[in-house]
Amino acid sequence: MKRLRLTDLTPSDTRLFPALFGEMIIVHGGIYCFKPGETAHPEPRHVHEDADEVFIFIQGKGVVPIDGVEHLVETGDVVIVEAGEDHHTRSSVDFPLVAAWYMLEAKK
Repeated sequence: MKRLRLTDLTPSDTRLFPALFGEMIIVHGGIYCFKPGETAHPEPRHVHEDADEVFIFIQGKGVVPIDGVEHLVETGDVVIVEAGEDHHTRSSVDFPLVAAWYMLEAKK
């Protein structure tokens, strides 16, 4: 897991994180609005074996448990979940959490 702030980004003309991901490409993604207290992936284990997942938190506060360790997140945080890490996302009970997310894979 890597955690950054939006102010840490140094994008290239074609990539948001060229230093971290090089030529990897986005293969899937979206924006999700969590209801207060909602948890994504309530199953006991949620892992992507072959892809990194990036979350950009654009509203609210919450927690991202990764491999059993809870990481507090808030608006402006960027969390990179590396392939193989068990992860979930949980909104605070007070305010909806909104995250843009996308999956990255090696360019084929």
